[in-house]
Amino acid sequence: MDAVARDLGGRFMYSHIEADTSHRNLRKAFDLVQLARICHRVEHTAARGLPLGAESRPELFKAILLDVGLVSVRLGLSQLDMRDLSSLLWANSGGLAEQFVGQHLRLLTRPFEEPRLYYWQRTDGRQAEIDYIIQVGPRIVPVEVKAGSAGAMKSLHLFMQSRNLPTAVRLDANLPSRQEVAVRTTGGVPVEFSLVSLPLYMVESVPTALGDG
Repeated sequence: MDAVARDLGGRFMYSHIEADTSHRNLRKAFDLVQLARICHRVEHTAARGLPLGAESRPELFKAILLDVGLVSVRLGLSQLDMRDLSSLLWANSGGLAEQFVGQHLRLLTRPFEEPRLYYWQRTDGRQAEIDYIIQVGPRIVPVEVKAGSAGAMKSLHLFMQSRNLPTAVRLDANLPSRQEVAVRTTGGVPVEFSLVSLPLYMVESVPTALGDG
C-alpha cells in the first residue's frame, strides 16, 4: 500500500517495493490487496479499438488506492494543516490528481460491470503517456490530468494524431470550456481535434460534457 501511494502516476514495478523480496511473493501480496478492493490496477492499452482490454499488456500497469483519503494517510499528509493548500509545497500533486480522477472514473462504469481503468504509454521511441483512456458510448476518449491550470500536451497531440480521434478531455484547475485544437506534433504532423476541459471536481460529468450523459 505504501508503494502504491508513493508511485502514483508512474508505472508500478515490484522491484521498487523491496529489492530483497521475490517478485512472486510481492505479486501475490499485491493481488490480495487488489482483491480486497483497497487498490486498483490501471492497465496499459494500445487503444486502437474497442474493447480497450483486447490490447492490454498485463506486465505494464499503474496502480491507485481506494481513495485520496487513504493515500493521504499512507503518505503522512493527514498530519498537515489543509486550511491553506496554496502555502504547501507539493512533491506529487500530479499523482494525487491522477488518484482523484481515477477513483471517480471507476464510478462511470455501468451497473453490474467490473470497473477497469486503462492508460496509454508509448512503448517505442520518445516517451509519451496519456493518463487515462476511457470508453464513452462507442467512442475512445483520452483523458489528460493536470494538477494546475497549465501544462504541455505533447503526448496528447501525438496520441490524437496516431489514433485519429475527434475528441479529448482535459481535467485541470480551469473553468469548463471547449475548444478546437489545430497544432502540429513534435514530429511536425498536423492534428486537429476538439478538447473538452473540465475542472477536476467535475470528473463525473465527463459523459454529460461529451453528450453521452
